Amino acid sequence: MFRFNRYFTKMIVFTIGASTLPIILLGLFFYMKTSGTIQQKVNDGNMLVLEQTRLRVEQVLGALDLQIERLSDNPYVTEALDSGLAPSGFILVQNVLKSMSQVLTFDVGIRDVHLIDLNRGTILNSGGLNRLSDAESSKVAEYLRMNRTKFWVAERNSMLRGRSGDNNFTINLVKIFPPFTEKPGGMLIIEIPAAQLRNFLAKNNTLGEVMIMDESYHVLASQNQRMEANSQMLEAVADKLHGTSGESGLYETSFGEEQVGVAFQRSAFNGWAYISVIPIDLIRFESRRTGWIILATCVVMLLAAVIVSLAGSQRMYMPVLRLYQSLFAQQGKVSGRIDEFHMIHEGFARMRSDQVQMADQLRNHARQLEEYYVMKLVRGEMKPTQLGEKMSFFDAGAQKWKHLAAIAIHIDTLEGTRYSERDSELLLFAVSNMVGELIPKHARLLPVVVDASQVTVIFDDPESPDDFRTYLYSLAKRVQDEVEHYLSLRVSIGISRPYDGLAEANRAYKEAMDALKYRVLYGQKTILRIDDVQPAQSVATQYPKELERHIFDAIKMADREKVQQLTDAFFGEISGQFHNYNDYQIAMTRFFVNLIRLLQESGISHLKPLGCDPPLLEQLHALSSVEETRSWFKQRIVDPMVSVFEEQRKSRHRTISQEVVQMIEDNYDTDISLESCSNLLNYHPSYISKVLRQELGISFSDYLMQYRLGKAKRMLEETDMKISEIAERLRYNNSQNFIRSFRKQEGMTPGQYRDEYINKHYKKALKS
Repeated sequence: MFRFNRYFTKMIVFTIGASTLPIILLGLFFYMKTSGTIQQKVNDGNMLVLEQTRLRVEQVLGALDLQIERLSDNPYVTEALDSGLAPSGFILVQNVLKSMSQVLTFDVGIRDVHLIDLNRGTILNSGGLNRLSDAESSKVAEYLRMNRTKFWVAERNSMLRGRSGDNNFTINLVKIFPPFTEKPGGMLIIEIPAAQLRNFLAKNNTLGEVMIMDESYHVLASQNQRMEANSQMLEAVADKLHGTSGESGLYETSFGEEQVGVAFQRSAFNGWAYISVIPIDLIRFESRRTGWIILATCVVMLLAAVIVSLAGSQRMYMPVLRLYQSLFAQQGKVSGRIDEFHMIHEGFARMRSDQVQMADQLRNHARQLEEYYVMKLVRGEMKPTQLGEKMSFFDAGAQKWKHLAAIAIHIDTLEGTRYSERDSELLLFAVSNMVGELIPKHARLLPVVVDASQVTVIFDDPESPDDFRTYLYSLAKRVQDEVEHYLSLRVSIGISRPYDGLAEANRAYKEAMDALKYRVLYGQKTILRIDDVQPAQSVATQYPKELERHIFDAIKMADREKVQQLTDAFFGEISGQFHNYNDYQIAMTRFFVNLIRLLQESGISHLKPLGCDPPLLEQLHALSSVEETRSWFKQRIVDPMVSVFEEQRKSRHRTISQEVVQMIEDNYDTDISLESCSNLLNYHPSYISKVLRQELGISFSDYLMQYRLGKAKRMLEETDMKISEIAERLRYNNSQNFIRSFRKQEGMTPGQYRDEYINKHYKKALKS
């Protein structure tokens, strides 16, 4: 009798799982596949029934739609609306009723046809010719407010007198004509009892109960009247359809304890919804039966797999059991469950784990401590007296260096790369690791990251300082190329002067960082030696004040093209003169401050960039090239300033043009002129003329002439003033000049204009 030890238990579980899992998965796959296929067939059948029902209904309603179009174009109907229906027009009434009766013979159970004269408030139907009642007038007004010329609508009551109060809906086809007019003259209404729609529903549909609902989700007809009485079910279906925007679809819902599947289609013809409701149990009946068959088959196969797994596991465990008994026979019987392989492996695994853990801890602590000392060294925080005891830690006791120097590496930009700002720290550590691999360990200290730059102290024993400088440059170039090749990053590298001894590491670090600052003048992806960028003699520079003044004038004039040209020239002058980083930063700061002062002196304090975070001055000092600085000034400062001055200029022009127009309207009957207006507004006449042409598209004299002629027409229409009096009133030299100007503008003389106006109003008075 076998003990179920851990290994034996695992073997049994594995063999049973390996043999039964495929059976379970295969059974689930077949069940889901067959269930989905069966349910899809039921759903497709439902949708097909709905499609056939909708087509039958819309075929009949479409034919009825054509009938009402023909009836609206009937000459008798047109004549009746034009001349009006009255008992005296007996023949016309009979002809109209005869035309309407042809629609009544249409085999859809039409209840009645109503012809409504909207102008006279009468209705003609099978009940005769009557005046519209208040209820009928209200319903007609409601139809008119729908702003549609033809539509279907379901109503609770019939417009046929004596038939109100019917519990069934009446379906009205409403036609308003003539169409597309502000005041239509007639309305045709064809009434169909909603119960007639039941004739178009399938009689023996086993897939579900079919219903037809209008746009407001009222039941117009159903296959089974029991469905109409189930208000809870209808309310649940209507609520679900309200939240569904598709033209057709399938969903499941429940009301009470009953769950149903609902298929629906919306008609593009009249907005009705065709719905089929089928109980979920009916949909899933075949699925469950198939599931039971698959389950029974799987159970039989599972039992067979378990029996085979148990027998096979016992046979496979026999060699392991004999090996364990032979190894531990002298220890006697071990109580409880055992894991044979685990007992053998446990001791070795524990020893190896302890050894690896201790080695990792030692390496990590040593690296962290070395990095800490290097950081203190380059920052100048390590006293000279401490260097002696730390030399062994720097692996420098056996080295007799003659020279050391520092290189500082800075990532130029992450824009246009696959990285983002949050990756900058990881990228610096990656660069630090690459430096550690490219530079031999015996020729450097541990590479560290200091203040967003990677710093490495390098030493050598060259024959001359120039050889050491060449060696440093070659190392920097190699690092720069490898970083670009593997990380696709552009970096700039600063190199310090050579120094003797570790005590000068802090000075070398500062010089390397200072050299990096000059990349703003020399561009990105540069290698900068402090000896090259800080010459012994300084060169006198002169700030381009004249160019700056021209830039400010162009900004005030909102001349974008000129601003662009002058700005390019300004930065070209700066980059050509200022080779010292500090002088360059002072020049850029001066330009920035002068731009802000221009804003403040112009009374503008709401420019959006002034509220940036971080502040603009910090952004300016963080830029790494002249081109980047020029682009930053253009986008963040200059272009927004030009837009503000341009808006001010446009606003000022609009104000001037409005004041001139107001002066003309107030003083048109005086000797007003462009010069008099310019004196009052304190602007030059040519400037005012230019503003008027820009804002109004017309000159001062033309606008004055048009306004005076407009006033002349009103005087000719509303007063009996003589032509000469009007000419004198409008400040013309003589009446002939006035007549010529009027004829040129209107194509007729003032007298002809007055006669034509009088005749027109006389004829209009006669018609009314």
